[in-house]
Amino acid sequence: MATRRHLVIEVIYAPLVGGSETLAFSLCKQWKATGIPARICCLYEKQGALTAMFEEAGIAYDLLDIGGKSLLGRWFRVARYFARWRPRVVHAHHLGSLLNVLIPAYMTGCMNVVYTEHSSYRIAKTPWMRQVIPIISHFVKKVTCVSNVLVNYFAEELGVPNNKLVTVYNGVDTTKFRPNIIPRPIGQKIKIGAVGRLVEEKDYPTFIKAISLLKERGLSFEAEIIGDGPLAPDLHNLANESQLNGILLFRGHRQDIPDVLRDLDIYVLSSKSEGMPIAVLEAMATGLPVVATSVDAIPEVIQHNVNGILVETGNASALAEGIAVLIRDPAVRQRLGSKALHDVRSIFSIEMTTRLYAEYLGIV
Repeated sequence: MATRRHLVIEVIYAPLVGGSETLAFSLCKQWKATGIPARICCLYEKQGALTAMFEEAGIAYDLLDIGGKSLLGRWFRVARYFARWRPRVVHAHHLGSLLNVLIPAYMTGCMNVVYTEHSSYRIAKTPWMRQVIPIISHFVKKVTCVSNVLVNYFAEELGVPNNKLVTVYNGVDTTKFRPNIIPRPIGQKIKIGAVGRLVEEKDYPTFIKAISLLKERGLSFEAEIIGDGPLAPDLHNLANESQLNGILLFRGHRQDIPDVLRDLDIYVLSSKSEGMPIAVLEAMATGLPVVATSVDAIPEVIQHNVNGILVETGNASALAEGIAVLIRDPAVRQRLGSKALHDVRSIFSIEMTTRLYAEYLGIV
């Protein structure tokens, strides 16, 4: 029982690949390394791509599989889970997770609940979420947001009290994600890559159109998309229609992302909505120059022509031009990649992120 009284439970939607899930996993690794017991609670799905990663790292996790139950049924299932483990703190990622765990946490005596929000994309499109957030924020210890722009949205648009809000940037493991020290073979084609779930907000159609434009310009390169998701068939069809066979490769879900990134020369983010994309931070930690859309929190990470290139959202021509600059000029690639590496190590390390969460979760 002594261990359980100090337990941190990180609550995520499901063991699927995403920024919030990666953060929860990274935090649990840090808690474990410092002797703080922690578990990952996956509310939905009986299986997922991340369970193997949890097991390899020795992180305890639970698959509650509450899908299909009524709200009261979900609360009852979660309450039984909390009653078993008696956590010291419950850390819920995203509003949907919070709504499933807040009352069960209170029912079982855990009043220390922290809510972390990663994106305003779904909230902005859902009226009931915008109404619930300012009310529910009074019943959590802190509302942590992954960017200043998200904090401002919660305060100014939703009316969340300022004393509840704080920014905690996502962090990356800079020992795991590091530059490639092996020189690139002379004459090897430039490799362009993007990593992320194949979902609407990532706007991969714009990325594919940009790759098509680069092909039309006669530039020599290879491109790949790493990740899986519901839009995979549509994106495969678009690539085929654009006659990108042999140029654009879909690599699906990969466990070896650090190695995949070290094999790239340029990283691209084409999203139309983002929180604080861990994938971009991982690319920066690998020393890659990044071309990204200037959306949401991205300008808090990427400064145009300083540590990356920013382009207009949804503009395939602008995205293609930003990539073309890097293909043509290795000196620019080197300059932007080196500054990106410096910035991620000094501002976005997982150690700094963990220290801040430890403070706000009350486990220091």
